Amino acid sequence: MKKEKNLTYVIILNLFIVLIQIIFGLIAHSLALITDALHNLEDVGSLILSFVAIRITKKKPSKKMTFGYKRAEIVASIINSSFLIITLLFVIYQAIKRLIMGGKVDSLYVIYVGLFAFILNSLSVFLLKGGQLGHLENHREDLNIKAATLHLISDAGISLGVVIGGVLMFYFNANWIDPLISIVFSSYIILEGVKILKKSFRIIMEAVPEEIDIEYIDNKLRREIPEILEVHDIHVWTLSSEETLFSAHVVLKENLSMDAIEKIIEKIRKLLKKMGLTHITIQPETQKYKTNDIFCNSH
Repeated sequence: MKKEKNLTYVIILNLFIVLIQIIFGLIAHSLALITDALHNLEDVGSLILSFVAIRITKKKPSKKMTFGYKRAEIVASIINSSFLIITLLFVIYQAIKRLIMGGKVDSLYVIYVGLFAFILNSLSVFLLKGGQLGHLENHREDLNIKAATLHLISDAGISLGVVIGGVLMFYFNANWIDPLISIVFSSYIILEGVKILKKSFRIIMEAVPEEIDIEYIDNKLRREIPEILEVHDIHVWTLSSEETLFSAHVVLKENLSMDAIEKIIEKIRKLLKKMGLTHITIQPETQKYKTNDIFCNSH
């Protein structure tokens, strides 16, 4: 609920930023402010998409959607990151053109409006982070919100570049500083966006999370629970940034009672949950199903 409320405030703040930047960008004949306004406008669209994704994710599972709609977070993060990268590539293109062609603007308007946008964008990042300060990787948050936060960081960085460029233009008439700073910030955010895109793609492809070692899980289960003879047909995949699923066939010693088997499965669940796995499905089997291949898909 708090996440949705903060996201609503951020959307309103960014619409206000866009309006102010367009008005004063036209007054000051500033391409930098107009470009930043368009970038902010694109971010408003991504934030709205993030809000919709959060709402969709909360929908309960149904007969047609047995896992619910939790992958909506990942789809939104792919769209957000893709548009972010495309937009910043355009910003870099415009900045290179400005470096080559040059241009004169009303630097005081650029300084004041850029500073105003930087403050509001920083406030937006603070709200999306849930009131926590620190690097983006230091707190657990869904990929969708992380992608939206990167959008806002890129806006804040570009706005700060506009301010610094405006100051240097005002005192030293160094017009080339403005596009140079935009290129530096845009390049950094593109690299961060690519990381999110890569992680989102791995989730869509149901790849094993990078922090999970299947062979380690296999060895630990057989070492900790002596009744287990073999673990095979192992599958580990991510449903959303908060849910990692595990399924496997477990070959047990012969002549175990149903009660004993249930206790073994419960031990397995406890061990796997300590490793960060949240949704666990275990199929117990007898020795005739041994394969000596943890990735077997024959049954």
